[in-house]
Amino acid sequence: MPQRLREVSLIATVYNEADTIDEFLESVVTQSTLPSEFVIVDAGSTDQTVNILRRYSAKYSWIKVYVIPGADIGRGRNEAIRKSRGSVIAVTDAGCVLDSRWLEYITKPILAGDADVVVGAYEPLARNDFEYFQGVVVVVPRNKIFDRPSRWSSRSIAFRREVWERIGGYPEFRTGEDTLFNLKILESGFKVTFEPKAVVYWRMRPSWGAYFKQFYRYGYGDAMVGNLWKMKKNLLMVIGFWAYVTTFLVSIFTFPMLMLVLLTPVIIYAILSGYRVYRRTGRIKGFIYGAALQFIKRIAYVLGATRGLL
Repeated sequence: MPQRLREVSLIATVYNEADTIDEFLESVVTQSTLPSEFVIVDAGSTDQTVNILRRYSAKYSWIKVYVIPGADIGRGRNEAIRKSRGSVIAVTDAGCVLDSRWLEYITKPILAGDADVVVGAYEPLARNDFEYFQGVVVVVPRNKIFDRPSRWSSRSIAFRREVWERIGGYPEFRTGEDTLFNLKILESGFKVTFEPKAVVYWRMRPSWGAYFKQFYRYGYGDAMVGNLWKMKKNLLMVIGFWAYVTTFLVSIFTFPMLMLVLLTPVIIYAILSGYRVYRRTGRIKGFIYGAALQFIKRIAYVLGATRGLL
């Protein structure tokens, strides 16, 4: 029997995850060490997600399911933590598959008294070329995750309960909540460490539309919760995009030759984006996928952020 970590509560939120929830739950119940409890908040799924969750909770008494219709991801996490009992909270997400030793690694530094917060790693999980190249564009190499708080993810993190209490919990927004949560952790002076062996495998978006919506929501969330003003690179990207579009449109009617000049950096950006993906993968398709995915990622984020600012 796996060891039970009695101080540890694992929490997650879900919504309409029927297609992938089984693989997620199986990766939880087969961990090398188990939590004292796994508290899941469902935001009112309209597919079979809740039925699957209840099937698992009937089999494993330590899995507890709560349905809170309309709860955004920030509220869902807060409710799950409030309903939990552990002094250490491990957080992950549906749409992921946990490495078999994830819970062991993500909580070990806290249980040993060496950290207040442990940031874990994540890697892409792909089923086809689109998802494979999406993972190359979206997911930074494991050794770069800890470089910026915006890269820490609540699909792979653990912290002492007092951390959550002192910073006032997760901001209750649909997106952008974990970046703001991370920034508050840093501002509060807690001891944070990175554990690269605590890995979750993150399933990539299944379609171009879902990929666009993902980054649109990221941009909108960052603007709405105020993250954008703390992320100068992203703010400059939004300002620069609209300055470029305005100059380009004006040039069409006033100075057509300038329009051609303005196209040059776009072409160079597309070539470089494609080349980076090709260099990392060694696959010719990387040129096309890399350019398209990078453009959509940037444009979707800017449009979402712009809406959030207006």
